[in-house]
Amino acid sequence: MNEEMIARINTLYHKSKAEGLTPEEKEEQQMLRKQYIEAIKSNMRTTLDHTSIKNQDGTVTPLKIIRAKNLAVKQDKKEIRKLINEKRNALSKEEVVNRSEVICKYIIDSDHYKNSENICVYEAFRNEVSCDTIINKAYNDNKQVFVPVVNMNSKTMEFFEINSETKWRENEYGIKEPVITDDTNKLDNSLNALIIMPGIAFDSKKHRIGYGGGYYDKFLSNNNNHVTIALCYDFQIIDTDIPYNEHDIKPEFIATDKGIL
Repeated sequence: MNEEMIARINTLYHKSKAEGLTPEEKEEQQMLRKQYIEAIKSNMRTTLDHTSIKNQDGTVTPLKIIRAKNLAVKQDKKEIRKLINEKRNALSKEEVVNRSEVICKYIIDSDHYKNSENICVYEAFRNEVSCDTIINKAYNDNKQVFVPVVNMNSKTMEFFEINSETKWRENEYGIKEPVITDDTNKLDNSLNALIIMPGIAFDSKKHRIGYGGGYYDKFLSNNNNHVTIALCYDFQIIDTDIPYNEHDIKPEFIATDKGIL
């Protein structure tokens, strides 16, 4: 955008404040504003494409390559989510119950469960593996049970204790969360806990695809002292490598209806 066009934008702006614009001038002003915004975006893209990031090992990577990689990762994850969700949503209620009980039994029989006094589970959503068997067993074993509560504004989550008397509500995603009161205990993250987490897809290296909110990634990046086990059906572990970014956190173990990996 040249100086003449910028001057014209300023002229129209001042006239609109002083005496108003004719319909033709209003149309011209809108057109020039769009051109101005597109010019700024174009300049920013050009600047970013000529910017490089210095890596920890001293090498340099052009930012446009990083941007292209992140875009590709995002698109690949979207396709994987679609395929796995379709297969998972096709499960009958009976299949979900039966498979979930098998998977939960592997968890209950593990040393990870037996050695943990604090058990963090999740409320199943859209045919996810149900944690109900683990929850009921933990109640009977006098363990403390926690579920995540998300903060939509900060895109973070914390774990709060539940029991048989807990009252529930649905959050903005349609997932059940406990109603928090002054008496509700929050997980003390200085204590070790077993974090049982959901996921849509995993690969043999335990890379994980969730719903894209990054809630578990953020929580675990700040609280890496907990043991993490993801639950999924065996078909949710795919043969190809899952694309990932540096901030993606892998679970230490994955439990399926075939066992714990």
